[in-house]
Amino acid sequence: MSSVTSLKRKKMKRVYSLLFLALLFLVNCQPSDEDSVTIQGQVTDERTGVGLPGAAVIITSPDELGSNFASTDSSGNYSFGGITITQATDVTFRASQTGYVSATRSITIVPGQAFTLDFELEEEGSDSGGDTGGGDEPVVGGEPGVPAAIVLTDVSETAINIRQTGGTVNTTFSFIVQDSSGRNMNEDTPVEVNFRIIKGPGGGEAVVPERVETNDEGAVVSNLFSGDSAGVVRLEAFIERNDGVRIASTPILIAINGGFPAADRFFVAPINYNVEGYGYLDPGISYAITASVGDRYGNPVKVGTAVDFRTEAGRIDGSAITDERGFASVQLSPDGSSPGSGTADVGFFNITAKTVDEDNEYIEKDIRMLFTTREAIITFTSGAFDIPANGSDNISFTVTDLNGRPMAAGSTISVSSQGDIEITGDSNIKLGDFFTGGPGRTTFTVTAQDVDDLNNTAQGASVTVTVSTPSGNTTSATITGTRRKVIGN
Repeated sequence: MSSVTSLKRKKMKRVYSLLFLALLFLVNCQPSDEDSVTIQGQVTDERTGVGLPGAAVIITSPDELGSNFASTDSSGNYSFGGITITQATDVTFRASQTGYVSATRSITIVPGQAFTLDFELEEEGSDSGGDTGGGDEPVVGGEPGVPAAIVLTDVSETAINIRQTGGTVNTTFSFIVQDSSGRNMNEDTPVEVNFRIIKGPGGGEAVVPERVETNDEGAVVSNLFSGDSAGVVRLEAFIERNDGVRIASTPILIAINGGFPAADRFFVAPINYNVEGYGYLDPGISYAITASVGDRYGNPVKVGTAVDFRTEAGRIDGSAITDERGFASVQLSPDGSSPGSGTADVGFFNITAKTVDEDNEYIEKDIRMLFTTREAIITFTSGAFDIPANGSDNISFTVTDLNGRPMAAGSTISVSSQGDIEITGDSNIKLGDFFTGGPGRTTFTVTAQDVDDLNNTAQGASVTVTVSTPSGNTTSATITGTRRKVIGN
């Protein structure tokens, strides 16, 4: 008989607790002159009613208040102080303790007021008969009270395209409306939820419908449709309660992107403009040619926008489609061609990239590239060197491809020596991406210096220049000279 009485008391305790929370939520809030809120309460054992020391209470949403943490004292009491808000805000709390099932509660807090929120935790594996709903968190029974939270449950697309581009132009989002105890609204407690765009690009984007009534499960569904401008859209779902309290939720950020290509936002470039490829065929070598395609706002165009490529020399992939960043890349390979052979433009050729704008007009960009030979011509222009004892001599030389062009970008030039001399100057360089010759491009100078203070006899010496292309082909040339003995020996 005593166990029956205990069960009845427990049920009555739950009822009184819910009524007490509702009363606190509606009328037991003391206003202050500040925009700060104090929230306090107690975490207890659901079976015994004894306070649980060291339990954790954390704010899990909204994001701007998230991760606020409190720990209960020896009597199971906790307190959050100094929480600053500027409007009515739905806040979710979670209480947990080792050996107990965590519990979650949501309430709406109002600036300048104080709230009490208690938690009763059930022991893990307990057979007390508490209703857990088959999950980890207790479920509060009974009819739902007034709406206190709007919880986002699903967004079909986080990024959509500008309308008329052929891509996805709308996204569907779903919310559940709950009371302060986490119970969903039902068919007897329908609520109208409003939707509005807080921030957007202003291109005609819209929410349809703007007002929805909750269904039998407390759910609402609406859609965002894009306009003709790219940007980020922030949506708000809100409820205007009869008591004047406004419940709002703003968790949705949708990106609108993927406009049509714009001529002034369409660019094409290789990694290097001067590459190996004149007069030879090597299917194992290729060079990336990339188009950057943006809309009139500078945003990436719709994923999958096609770009056509054509070339006057070599082999190039015919087309590519843009990725999420608006880039489309193809590969160019040497095919044995010799562009401009016998002319002043030997080695040069054009690549054209083309796509279609919003007016169905072609837009295109050309780039000029240079195929150079693998083999180099190395010419010493200073003649044989003659180094006086303890002195030095300059050695000048030129390096070009077989057509007189600078060697391919990334080619290296190294200078070594034999004999008691050392080399300084342009002795170890890596070529940049050049079309025309000049110092540091095709003409170079090193200094050969006597470094043997002990050997005073005259002797021969040599200097070798080695050119290596990015594909690994090498060309070398050597110049000889003399290191003189010390005068008088």
